[in-house]
Amino acid sequence: MAKEEKQDLNEELKNKTEEVEESTDTEVEELIEVDELTETKVALDEMEDRYLRLQAELANIRKRNQKEREDAAKYRAQNLATELLPVIDNLERAMASQVSDEESEGLKKGLEMVMTTFRTALKNEGIEEINPVNEAFDPNFHQAVQTQPVEEGQESDTVVTVLQKGYVLKDRVLRPAMVIVAQ
Repeated sequence: MAKEEKQDLNEELKNKTEEVEESTDTEVEELIEVDELTETKVALDEMEDRYLRLQAELANIRKRNQKEREDAAKYRAQNLATELLPVIDNLERAMASQVSDEESEGLKKGLEMVMTTFRTALKNEGIEEINPVNEAFDPNFHQAVQTQPVEEGQESDTVVTVLQKGYVLKDRVLRPAMVIVAQ
């Protein structure tokens, strides 16, 4: 009987070992499935995050492009105006000259009409003169090229004389006014 008991015990041990192995294989497979599921969820979360970031970046690019288009439309006259400012300065100098005969008077009258048309065109495009006489000096709009002592009735840091007019296009300075400031 000892031999049969041994054989029965061996068989029982063998059966138990097979059960444990099957149980272990099932648990390992379940762990692998859980691990794969976790990895898939992590990958999905990463992809979702990447997708959201790309959407936000695309929205920012659209906004930036829209703003650039708006600025281009708003300031489209800037280059032309910058090129024409010296022409305006020369016309103003010509109009400031003294004339003595009728022919010169007619020429001056024609220059005044051209200048009036020029100013109207500039105003229609949103270009305005900076003429700061007796105003406080503002380095954003004025370029001080000289100072002079404060005279009676004047305040310090006030524009006394404009040597060259400045111009602004909407809210952008095309050329600061060159001024003399009381100090």
